[in-house]
Amino acid sequence: MGCAVQEASPVAFTDFDPDTDFSHYHTFAWMRPDPLFNATAQPVTPNLQKNLMRDTAAGLKAKGYRQVSKPADADFVVSFAIGAVDSLHENNFPGRTNPLASSDLDYPESSEIREITTGAISIEIFEARSGRRTWTGWATTTLTLDVRADARAVTSEMVALILAEFPPS
Repeated sequence: MGCAVQEASPVAFTDFDPDTDFSHYHTFAWMRPDPLFNATAQPVTPNLQKNLMRDTAAGLKAKGYRQVSKPADADFVVSFAIGAVDSLHENNFPGRTNPLASSDLDYPESSEIREITTGAISIEIFEARSGRRTWTGWATTTLTLDVRADARAVTSEMVALILAEFPPS
């Protein structure tokens, strides 16, 4: 008898400066040529930044924003951060002893400890002229072997979930 690890779907969250009038945002650019900040100790695939930039640009363009090449020419600039945290999860299983049944039905109390890694991607939006952060969105997911094997699809899903809430209404 085995235990299956249930995969969690990515979950997204957002926060924004309520004093920002997002209706004035029409153009965007990357904050810098390499807009990804890696907050993990682990190296990341060279394609991660490229994929995040492609998916984010496509999502913003689908919402009617126009990409410009220079941050100084943009209404807002975009950057990313990624991170991961490991945690231990314990499952306890009570034992069972039935004095009227055969010993085949008896089993001791046991526990299982698993290490789970949760990964996060954030998209940060700053007003280009002032440099003030006006919006941030992030998504988290459990980094299972399946997720790691199909990271491109999962990061695309996370970006789409995040951008679904931009601009705030």
